[in-house]
Order: sequence, then C-alpha cells, then structure tokens
Amino acid sequence: MQTIDFKQVEIGEGFIRDLQKLNAEVSVYNVYKRFEQTGRFRAMKCIRDDAHKPHIFWDSDIAKWLESVAYILAKKEDAQLKQWADEAIEDICANQLPCGYFNSYFQVYEPENIFKKRTEHELYCAGHLIEAAVALHESGVDEKLYAAMIRYADYIYERFYVKKDAAFTTCGHPEIELALVRLYSSTADKKYLDLASFFIEERGKHNEETYAFTYPIYHQDHAPVREQTTAEGHAVRALYLYIAMADVARIKGDGQLADVCEKLFQDIVGRKMYITGGTGSSYHGETFTFPYDLPNIFAYSETCSAIALAFFCERLAKLQNKAVYHEIFERVLYNNILAGESKDGKGFFYVNPLEMHENIYDYNEGLKTKLFCPIPERVEVFDCSCCPPNLTRFIESAGGFIYGTEGDAILVNQYISSKTQIGQTKLSLSSQMPYGGTATLRVEGTALLKLRVPAWNNGVSLKINGRKVEAGVHEGYLEIGCDGEVEIALDFHIRPKFVYANENVWYDNGRKAIEYGAMVLCGESADNGKNLRAVRVRSLAGAKAKVGDFFTLEVRAERLKTSSALYSYQPPVAEPFTLKLIPYFSWANRGKGDMQLWWL
Repeated sequence: MQTIDFKQVEIGEGFIRDLQKLNAEVSVYNVYKRFEQTGRFRAMKCIRDDAHKPHIFWDSDIAKWLESVAYILAKKEDAQLKQWADEAIEDICANQLPCGYFNSYFQVYEPENIFKKRTEHELYCAGHLIEAAVALHESGVDEKLYAAMIRYADYIYERFYVKKDAAFTTCGHPEIELALVRLYSSTADKKYLDLASFFIEERGKHNEETYAFTYPIYHQDHAPVREQTTAEGHAVRALYLYIAMADVARIKGDGQLADVCEKLFQDIVGRKMYITGGTGSSYHGETFTFPYDLPNIFAYSETCSAIALAFFCERLAKLQNKAVYHEIFERVLYNNILAGESKDGKGFFYVNPLEMHENIYDYNEGLKTKLFCPIPERVEVFDCSCCPPNLTRFIESAGGFIYGTEGDAILVNQYISSKTQIGQTKLSLSSQMPYGGTATLRVEGTALLKLRVPAWNNGVSLKINGRKVEAGVHEGYLEIGCDGEVEIALDFHIRPKFVYANENVWYDNGRKAIEYGAMVLCGESADNGKNLRAVRVRSLAGAKAKVGDFFTLEVRAERLKTSSALYSYQPPVAEPFTLKLIPYFSWANRGKGDMQLWWL
C-alpha cells in the first residue's frame, strides 16, 4: 500500500482538526518556550557553558521540534515559528564541523570521544536531525539543514561503512536506520539505503558496549534481527528498529525480513500490549518483559513507544496491507498517544499508567529513597523530553495516515474528516469519530474504494446515494465501485461494550474494561469518589453518552461496601450509584486524583 502524504490531505472540521489547531497554536509554542528556558536551543550554538551543560540527546529534542514546525509551515504561514526554526537551523549549520559532523554535546565537551561512546546517542541524534531536514525540505520550508545533513550522512557512511574506523558498529539507540531510509527515499542515493541495511544487519552480531546497569537485550543486541521472533528490551529502541526493518523489507522485497516484522508485531499485539495501545510495561529498562506482564498502577507505557508502535503499524501496512495494522494504529492513537498530552496542550506525560492512586503517589513522594511511581499530573518539560516534540510532530502529520492506494483501489483507513484528490478522483470524508460511529464519504470520479470496517463495530449499515445496500466485508474492508458523483453513508453502530483481558494477565483477572468505539474509558475520583477498586459494573444497558467539554458515559454501577472492621465474616453490601466515565486520554486534567479503567 502507498500512503497519501499529509500535504495532499486537508483536515476537515472535527476532533483531529481541533487537535491540530491546539498543536500549532499552543503545544509547539510551549515546547519551544520550555526548550528555550532549559537551554536546548542555546546548546545549538556550541558555546561551552559548564553551568548549563547540555544533555547528550538535546539535539534530538530540537530536531523533532523542527520537524513539527516543518509540517505546520507546509500548510500555513507562521512568521514566528519560521523565525525560530531559521535561528536554530542557522546555529546548527554554522557550527557543523568541516567534515560534516554535528553534535552539540560531543564537539564541545568530548571532541576526543566522537564516535567512541556507543551508548551516548550520537547516531540517534543524527537520525532525528536527518528526519527534520528531510521534512523541512519536502515541506518547502528550508534547504540549508537538508544540505547540511546530507553532508553529515555522507560522513557517517564514510566512517561506519567505508573505513569502519569508529569504536562501535551500531548505535545503542536505533533511529539512524529509519532516518537513512527516509533520506534514501528523498534523494534516491542508494548509499543511504546500504548504510541503513548495514546498521540493521550488524545488530546483535558484535560484543558491543552497553550501559553498566543493563544488558545487551536493552540495546537490541541480543540476537541478529533475522533470528528475532519476540519483542524484547527497551520498547522505543525495539520499535524504532522494527520500523527500519519494515522499510528495508519493503524497498528490497525481502520476504524473510518481512516475516520477522510480522512475528514481532504479533508478539506485541497478542501478548505484550496494553488495551490502550501502550507498550513497554516495566520501569526497569523501559522494556518489554514477558508475555501478559501488564501491570496497571506501575505501568510504564512511554508515550514515545506508543508513537513508535503507530509508525510501525503504518510501515507494515505499506509493506503488505492488512486491516489489523490500521486497527492497532487507531487504538494507539485514541488512547495511549493522546493521553500523553494535556487538554490545554501544554503538559505532557512520559509514562502512562492505567491506574492511579493518589495515596500511593503521595506516600512515595515522602520517602527518602523513592520507588518508581507514575506522576498524577502532566508537566511541561522533562529532563528527558523526547515525548513532547514527538507528539507535536505526530499530531501535525496525522493527515498522512487516512488514505492509501493499493493497485487500482483507493483505501480509507482512518475515519478522520478530510478532503483529498487521488489521481482524477476527489474524496470528501465527514466523520463523527471518535465520539460517534457514522461517516459520510463523497466521491467524484471513477474509483474502486476499500473502506476499513473498525474492529469495534456493532454491525455495519451502508447507504449509497441514499439507498440501503447490503454491506459485504472482505478482509476487514468494504469494497465499493464508484463512477461519477457518489455519496456513501456508513454507520458502524457505536455503543459501549465490555472488554475482557486474557486470563494470563493476572492484574485484570475477574475484571473488565469499557470501550466506546476506539476509545478506552476510565473513571476518576473527581467524578466518582475514592475506592474505585470496589466499583462493580454488571451491565451497560441504558448507558448515556454525552459530548461536551469532556466526553462522558454514565453507567449504572454498584460500589461494594463492608463494615468498618478490617476483616469481616459479612459479605460487602452493593450500593447502586451512577459511574461517570471519560476517555482514557482525558484523565488527569482536573488535578490530582485516582483513576481506573478495569472494573469488577
């Protein structure tokens, strides 16, 4: 499948358009402000300042912010963002070494260790700078950084592929691989594809440096990529590597590598993914652990790993399209990814727990030696701020995940209000999702359409030009031939439904989650009081949905109460009350409190 670039798609009124407006007018500005305050932009000037020493991965933070700006400026003018971007680009280009190398930390503080410390993110930062450069170039925003990063990529090619004189073979944090594929796609210069393939194929074949606190699996060195069958180690590192593997498999027609990618995907979504689409369940190494290990209170589920999973789904669909890839993309988008940002667009989560108990957090804060405990409120910047600019670039490019082509067919994979033209065919999509289950597609031209049927559907109703038509679903898609002006009305009959975890997920045994379309719902103490663990939901009959400042679903429920004794021979009494649920992505926008999404 070939995707339709976001620049060819106009987002229409609705949920994603509102999100992008907030992103362009608030989030990107606020990320800039916090990065400026913390010295990240100043670091690009490569001036030694021991009082404000930059971190080894600040370059990547700036790069993702620049990529976000590229996508915004591709669609509209913003003089302030353009000025800030130009200033950062000028600093990077002015301080690039004659050989092409640029790293604001190493060339100022450890020039003697350039390409000698495998764990310290040099190639990771280079990869994000390359991605930003390609985005700026393809958006028509800037050519300076593009030229500079081509020089940098050439230098990396010379050192790692030709001379092989660097102190390590592969980077501790994958990213350079997928960036090189992106540069190859932009330039058609095969050496960048060769270098990406080299980095992929050499991984797991050398006894290379790892952090003292961890082990080869953390850095994706536990096995050569073609021998991998299960997702292991640091979730973001793993998924960035898998993205590059899928890219190379597609471009080279490498069936074996494609099979490896499919096995890894099946292991993730079948045994290691949260209901929210989150991945990497453990704080220890931010890792995939073992099958069905999905704790809720102490879930890690990093925002960046959710974004990486979404990108992996997109690459798999381009490799060999299947409806399930878009199904998982939809789950990740409307749950874990959007939970990473606050309602006002200013605050962010790095970690995304599926349950919060304020008392646990407060007690932990009082300890001299703190345990890992997710925070109950989003913050504007972290020491490791990879997630905020990752979110801003993802949100701004969302239009690129809606449409695709496969042979003679035009695919609609996500129901996001939008317009596009593919060849001579014009499409206009109006959607109520994620809050509603209906969509209308207007087509002008001749086309074979394939419309994805969401996995959460409760039946499919189809009308073509006002006439009811029997819907036939094949491999997750409705197939409809169009000639002339055609209006297609879809109703997937959205309603709340229970979801039950596999019995091997012992944290969720005997409990159930509630979904409403693509959204996983949760309850907060702000609406329902404390002790959410004692709430039982027997039925969803009569549940009432309301779209307002927050989407809410009111459900008849019971709260189990016992006597004041710590233990009792008397069973608890079930007291009826109305449980108020909101989307998981909306939680923690009203101050500290408790949150839960698995119910008795």
